[in-house]
Amino acid sequence: MASLNDVDGRKANRILFVATVDSHIWYFHIPQMRLLRDMGYEVEVAAGPSGFAARIEAEGFRVIPFGFTKNPLDLHLLGITAELVRLMRERRYVLVHAHTPIAGFVSRYAAHRAGVPHVMYTAHGFHFYALGRPAANRLYAAIERAASRWTDVLIVINHEDAVAARALFSRPGLAIEEVPGVGVDTGTFVPAEPEVRRSSRERLGVARAGFVLGWVGEFSRRKRPGDVLEVARRLAVSWPDVRFLMAGEGSLERETRQHAMDCGLGQTVLFSGWQGDMPSFLAGCDAVVSTASQEGLPRNVLEAMACRLPVVAWDIRGCRDLVVEGATGFLLPYGDFDGMCARLDQLAREEAMRRDMGTAGRERVMREFSLDRVLEVMSRIYAGLLDGSVR
Repeated sequence: MASLNDVDGRKANRILFVATVDSHIWYFHIPQMRLLRDMGYEVEVAAGPSGFAARIEAEGFRVIPFGFTKNPLDLHLLGITAELVRLMRERRYVLVHAHTPIAGFVSRYAAHRAGVPHVMYTAHGFHFYALGRPAANRLYAAIERAASRWTDVLIVINHEDAVAARALFSRPGLAIEEVPGVGVDTGTFVPAEPEVRRSSRERLGVARAGFVLGWVGEFSRRKRPGDVLEVARRLAVSWPDVRFLMAGEGSLERETRQHAMDCGLGQTVLFSGWQGDMPSFLAGCDAVVSTASQEGLPRNVLEAMACRLPVVAWDIRGCRDLVVEGATGFLLPYGDFDGMCARLDQLAREEAMRRDMGTAGRERVMREFSLDRVLEVMSRIYAGLLDGSVR
């Protein structure tokens, strides 16, 4: 009799990755997909189009477009669910690895309906969290609780989510694994040599700046780009030659640019746009600021630390998993602008502190959060699930 890993007596070797948009797959999961390909599996992607399908397919992975939405109450999700069930039955995947909350819910239910043998979900930061709105927290907790019934392995990437998952979703047959994020390539994200640093500052327009702070992220409500302007307004009083470089795109970008001009910060806050070469961008910075109110395990913080830069962030889930207070940077109570400005002022004045914190941060990333370490952990989880030892 054929096992769950067989199709008509032949080994089933197709795996489907699912996410709301294909950019998520491109930025976070290509290394895992390569790992599975090296293990002998054919990996395909179902995701909403956001301009990255061609790049993913150039890596050798088929992309199937789906019109996912981030609204859990959108009735179009019913039709998408039916389409996914048909796809999964036709392609007879041995594993569905789901990502992002709504696409993750829909695809796990579809996998259940289609009889997919193995289902895995990575929570890149649960959408219920300490600073979330109560109604939204209740809704997303209910969504995750329901979908956990159709899940064999639930991966969480920070300690707070691990505690929540074990309290809310534990049941026989569900393995909850804490994985240190998606990993950062410490061979690509490296400390900048002096000449690289000078070149980067010239390109970014901050060659004459005394102290350069980087901010990287989506211009969205949860990343709170407006907080950067408040910090910049206060810090520029004591440091007229401080410069803030904001890299990224998003729905709040135009509003943030206009607000910066209205506040007289046109020379202090510079908008760098989307950066295709993030190591080069970080090479021009002395430190990195994170103002997000919601994170999973922030890639921007990991990359900054790998580049030997101290990080100053709000003390929230994910950031506190990475930044060691007083050792690799500083964590401030959410909304404590006076405290954040005081710490940045301290870093601006003390080059030796920046150097020591940066060194400690890179050592921490290499020890605990490198891409090699994450792939080693994921290889064990994938093998354990696909050979039946994780059930």
